[in-house]
Amino acid sequence: MTQTFAITVDYDEFGRPVGTVPGLDDCMATGRDMEEMLDNLEEEVRVYLVSEGYGEDDDIELVGYDIRDV
Repeated sequence: MTQTFAITVDYDEFGRPVGTVPGLDDCMATGRDMEEMLDNLEEEVRVYLVSEGYGEDDDIELVGYDIRDV
């Protein structure tokens, strides 16, 4: 089963991307670049889902972000 989550991406004072999942409380991640941040955010979503009783093998799709680095 694939679970889809909308995310928002901002940049911190050092220019690193910070992704959040508005639909999940306190679910956010940062990284050195967009790819690392998305990997970290997916892991945070997975941890959240497992804590809520969902299977850890569920596919996760993150949508609603602009993949361009600025």
